[in-house]
Amino acid sequence: MTSWRKKPRFKVARTSYFKGDFVWAKAQTDVLRKSTTQLIANDALKMTLMIHDNTLEDSLQTALKKYARADFLALQNKDAQAIEVLSEILTTHKGEKIEDEALLKQAELFQKTGQYKKAEANYLKIIAVYKDEILADDAYFNLANLYEHQLQDPQKAKQYYEQIIFDFADSIYFTQARKKYRMLRGR
Repeated sequence: MTSWRKKPRFKVARTSYFKGDFVWAKAQTDVLRKSTTQLIANDALKMTLMIHDNTLEDSLQTALKKYARADFLALQNKDAQAIEVLSEILTTHKGEKIEDEALLKQAELFQKTGQYKKAEANYLKIIAVYKDEILADDAYFNLANLYEHQLQDPQKAKQYYEQIIFDFADSIYFTQARKKYRMLRGR
């Protein structure tokens, strides 16, 4: 199957995810994970993991449905509403598997809307509480970027890029973090 045919399939999977039909969305993304197009395969894998991880302990998928709603609001650039839904998830589903996903998504939206200190707090919480989870490298990289570009603290940025280099050698951010670290270090 050519890659131009796979993109509509991912859109169908994503639409099913937004509607709360996680079984169908996961079935579609499982097929797409084998895609020869790396970007589609990565997106499909991310969605598959999200659905799988958050349907095991919550048979009604309440938190995941709320998260999908927040994700859809963010896609529509309704950032304030998405942040609100994510805050609700973080309050009512505290300690559940979805918490790190909600913290990361909310931090990204805080960063997008110029609420840098709130973004920093979320990234730091992920690093403190979920440092061994799959999203830890995302938090380190996003935090380093936040320090480098928005908070104008190159020393802290360098510290978090370095953390990726030493602790997350298999991260998709490894090469980028190494380049940024070297640039900040002066090489």
